[in-house]
Amino acid sequence: MLIQKIANVHPVFMPMDVDEVTLCGAEQTAAANARKKGEAAAKQTDLPVLAFDTVVGLGDTVFGKPTDFEQAVSMFKALCGNTHEVVTAVYFAVNGKIIEKVEKTLVTFGAFDKDIVYNYVESGAPFDKAGGYNIDDPQIKPLIIAVDGDYDNVVGLPVKLTEKLIEENLIYGENGNRA
Repeated sequence: MLIQKIANVHPVFMPMDVDEVTLCGAEQTAAANARKKGEAAAKQTDLPVLAFDTVVGLGDTVFGKPTDFEQAVSMFKALCGNTHEVVTAVYFAVNGKIIEKVEKTLVTFGAFDKDIVYNYVESGAPFDKAGGYNIDDPQIKPLIIAVDGDYDNVVGLPVKLTEKLIEENLIYGENGNRA
């Protein structure tokens, strides 16, 4: 789990069942959904809240999690041969403040390979992942040509950004002194 890469963080996981939205772009979509999750969680605890949402964007198209075989294959057909954005929005509620940030990583896929894609989709792997893939799945690695930016963001959590937010707002506070 990526959150374990961050020292001295012992999270309590509270999955939030919210109605996610798709807006006019990947950044707006991820930010709105992270905010919805964060606001729902903040109503249930007095602890600091971190909420995330990741989507894949290609031009004006936003790809969330595919719902069926055809949709997953269609996503791969669109993504293959192109560079797309993996966008994760972070919502952090701490000490009465709301901090919202976005991390973007560019991923380039090679040409569509029917055997790779169909075998991957038939495995069931795409259906709980934004854009229909997990970059760490060995079956999909042959399609990936390049990653430009935070690799952990593509895995599902922008570790460096999250760690910075925690350090600046929880551990060290606004004045830079250890809380």
